Amino acid sequence: MDWAIPARQDGQHAHNLALVARLIARHSAASRAELAQRSALTKTTVTQLVGELLDAGLVRELGTARHTGPGRPATELALNAFGPVGVGLQIEADHVAGCVLDLTGRVRDRALRRIDDAHGDPASVVKAAEPVLRRLLASAVDQDAVVAGVAVGVPGRVDAAGRVLSVELGWQRVPLADLLSRRLESLSGGAIPVAAHDASRLAALAEWWFGPADAATPLLAIGGELSLGVGVVEDGERWESGPSGPLGHVRHRRQGEVCRCGARGCLDTVAGPRAVLRAVGERAASRLPGGDGQMRSLARSEAPEARTALRRAAAALGDTLAGLSVLYDPMRIVVCGQLAALGTEFADQVADELGRRLPGDPPPVSVSGLTGDAVAVAAAATVTRRLVENPARWVAS
Repeated sequence: MDWAIPARQDGQHAHNLALVARLIARHSAASRAELAQRSALTKTTVTQLVGELLDAGLVRELGTARHTGPGRPATELALNAFGPVGVGLQIEADHVAGCVLDLTGRVRDRALRRIDDAHGDPASVVKAAEPVLRRLLASAVDQDAVVAGVAVGVPGRVDAAGRVLSVELGWQRVPLADLLSRRLESLSGGAIPVAAHDASRLAALAEWWFGPADAATPLLAIGGELSLGVGVVEDGERWESGPSGPLGHVRHRRQGEVCRCGARGCLDTVAGPRAVLRAVGERAASRLPGGDGQMRSLARSEAPEARTALRRAAAALGDTLAGLSVLYDPMRIVVCGQLAALGTEFADQVADELGRRLPGDPPPVSVSGLTGDAVAVAAAATVTRRLVENPARWVAS
């Protein structure tokens, strides 16, 4: 872990400031003396760096630790739960969800707005996002918290300029970050940084950050709300990069049903949430607006058409995951998003199919236990984690 080594060249101050902030985050409560010992920095340097983090509101003093030996009791430090916050949004074809997240990873507020099918109309999505943003910004103000940034997850690819290419939303290089930034400026009266991310990457990061504590990398998350996507966390320390993207429109069969994208035989037509629910006469809706209950009912159903739909979906996912496993060699696979509501029995079916296609011991397959707005929470976490991992910019602002 190169972040645990103090820098001795250009950028030394920024590096060491990040080193101390990360150590405080990692150890929950630590004294200045402990930070000096763990960082290999001098006590004087640590005291100076801690002072800057305190002044910037990123760190707070908890009080003195229990002390029985000689000398003065040490004051413990922790990330400031009342410091700057991140706002995360999750945009889907039928809803916009959002949350406020503090530096400790606690969700301070949530908001949700149902919308009609947003396919092909970015302006309607930005308009639908406005009351969600207004609610979350007001919540931050009520808690005397400064919003350090807004991050949004969308089903599709996002380029370096924040432009979104999404089959699910019918968008062709929509400058979503710019559109939201302008709307935010009118709501807040100031400039707030905005970043857009592929929702599949955020779903994988959510599993890494907020899932089981014993998770290992590489971690592969497959799922989505109305269309399938895949995200891989290859190295938890370098979370900003990693393979991800829409998977539902990868061809699974040469001949098959016509997909929403116009092609035939896409994975979504067999294993996507719309496909499995359509097989039993249901219309798909994302989890937060009610699709979760539909999926749970499907998983419990003994109807032949329901059993057939789930077997077909599991077989298709097992086949797809076999190829992805050869590429990324994951230690763990998580079925997330809408498909997570199908439960462990479905995950076991996927694991069985995967085992038939891979030699040796395939990676375990589990279902996500996270909330329906996990993408929004992970989006907000990208803001707060950057504050900890690179605090120099915030300290200087």
